[in-house]
Amino acid sequence: MCLYLNVPYQEKNEIKKLGAKWNPKVKKWYIDTYFKEYLKFSKWLLNDSDETIIAMENLYIIEGQQTCWKCKHSTRVIGLGLNEAVHIYLNEYDKPCIEDTLSNSLDELHLAWVDNEEDIPPKLLQYLKENYSVKTGYSKTLGETCFANHCDYCSAIQGNWFLFDEPDSPLSSDTDGNELIKRMRKLKIKSIPINPSIQINWNISFGSNDYAYFKYGNFEGERNGRYFTDMTEESLQRLLGEIQTFQLEETWVTADVRPGRGDERWLNILLKKI
Repeated sequence: MCLYLNVPYQEKNEIKKLGAKWNPKVKKWYIDTYFKEYLKFSKWLLNDSDETIIAMENLYIIEGQQTCWKCKHSTRVIGLGLNEAVHIYLNEYDKPCIEDTLSNSLDELHLAWVDNEEDIPPKLLQYLKENYSVKTGYSKTLGETCFANHCDYCSAIQGNWFLFDEPDSPLSSDTDGNELIKRMRKLKIKSIPINPSIQINWNISFGSNDYAYFKYGNFEGERNGRYFTDMTEESLQRLLGEIQTFQLEETWVTADVRPGRGDERWLNILLKKI
């Protein structure tokens, strides 16, 4: 998967010697190599900053529900998610280093958000604005404008601090036991394929329970080369109501028999074609 770089004209020969290629259609230099080779191009990737994150394969939308503080309706709220990525940074000696800690476990999903909508890829930003109540608005708490969720009903801003920094947030995995499972099962998770890879400037949170998003959340999309559509009894009924081709005969839930995954549940269904 390729990665585009911002390269000044006077440095074109330098980056070409390192193996970068020129795309005449988009008029940009790009690299198409194993991610550990990115270190050779840290000069252009860091671009005078101390670190950068490069997202690969997919970005994610994590959707939950919370009660609006103003109108008291239950409204949708979303966060962004990051799974497979590379971290390039300067160490204490100002030497560029690379790590792929974000992709060490492809079964983990990390909650993220931005305060500036310009930090979101344009096509993803357009999708978010067309499908969710997100926009840049004024926060009285912060005393400034920021990109945030807004109530589906009264348009009141839903605070970023609570949603992305507080453990009681409906999007947070910072809880345990049955409460963790209950919270995650209320979430809808969608994957957004990306190609080429992109550099992002997001606020990313890391928690010991970040595995729970994929394990218990209602996920739809591609993960590890396979397409998944998680379902509950309720979402199954909605789907059957839409297609009206099958009659539901029976459902039952069984535990996963694989070692170490006994707390995972599978919904089994028996359908009859109408």
